[in-house]
Amino acid sequence: MALAALRFGYGKLLMLLKRRARALEVFSAVTRADPCHGRAWSSVGFLLAERGELESAIEAFERAHALDPSDAATHFNVAFLLQRLGRHAEALPRFERALEADPGLERARRGLERSAAALGG
Repeated sequence: MALAALRFGYGKLLMLLKRRARALEVFSAVTRADPCHGRAWSSVGFLLAERGELESAIEAFERAHALDPSDAATHFNVAFLLQRLGRHAEALPRFERALEADPGLERARRGLERSAAALGG
């Protein structure tokens, strides 16, 4: 879908210009036009998380994950947000899956350690 690709590029430009609200509108339009656009779902998740809408951000990252289950970043993003919500038991397996997908993802290793410590392990 050429139009979705153009809109996605426009959304990235808006992010560079720090026009986050408009970028969210554009990325959301991309996901409506092309529900299989995983990078647009991830961008929506990132922007929602930045606004503090963590549950909605998790949903967006889960949509991105469903489109590419091997993507370490989506596992990490969901785990990180779950951790921020204090849902450490749910975060642990997501950090583990992020590390399985990318063993060098140090942020996931640190997140795993923090959630394990929060759970007393």
